[in-house]
Amino acid sequence: MSAIRLLLAEVEGTLLAPGNVLTAETERAVRRLRDADIQLAITSGRPPRGMRTLIAALRITAPVSGFDGGMLVRPDLSLLEQHALGDQVAGAVIASMEQHGLDVWVYQRDAWRARRPDATHVAQEETTAQFAPEPVEQWDDRVHDSVKIAGRSDDADALARCETDLEAHRAYVSVVRSRPCSLAVTHPRANTGELVRTLSRYLGVTPAAIAAIGQAPNAVLMFRECGLAVAMGQAGAAVQRRAHYITRSNEDEGFAHAVETWVLNML
Repeated sequence: MSAIRLLLAEVEGTLLAPGNVLTAETERAVRRLRDADIQLAITSGRPPRGMRTLIAALRITAPVSGFDGGMLVRPDLSLLEQHALGDQVAGAVIASMEQHGLDVWVYQRDAWRARRPDATHVAQEETTAQFAPEPVEQWDDRVHDSVKIAGRSDDADALARCETDLEAHRAYVSVVRSRPCSLAVTHPRANTGELVRTLSRYLGVTPAAIAAIGQAPNAVLMFRECGLAVAMGQAGAAVQRRAHYITRSNEDEGFAHAVETWVLNML
């Protein structure tokens, strides 16, 4: 394995402890990375706007990925590139979700739009995104260059039926059951594997010198592209099988442990 020059970390479930808490141990580990001249890049399902506080707290200088790879921005949130859905495809996705009774949220650059801002799960998402949704009555002229469409429901059968219907658009979209109550639809290139290749190109760092750490199902895509892959202790078995190492959970300083045990020791 090569010496690591860049660490790509998921935000939720990895960089942050439960409750979206940034611990002192994580901050110390990031300082150790900086002292060793290893850049930290972060990726999240939330909009880049929702990571401003974290970017400032950790003094991040590498590009930041929002919407699970759908948008890449500089630390000042200016756009580097994005993978947006076609407007016709986005309209078809929204129609399918609403037909199955899902609450639909549409993300476009810095905007988050919802038909029912008072719906279940909105408050939780607002806490994560760190800003409130913009209410819309009709989607007709409000869907342009959407980066992510989320459908939420506590009806597991409705989610499953909708996911099956969305198979018809698989050539144009990526559909992920991001949480038990949620479907996330993005452009096929909006994924962490593509993100590793993009960061390699922007920063001039070979994939072999990139480490990745995460716990979400799509973490396996970045694991395939990088030189060092670390799964969080609470990650599912399918994610852990794809990693070189398994660290502690995010309840037990898993990020800091991985940095100290493997990332810094590959210099």
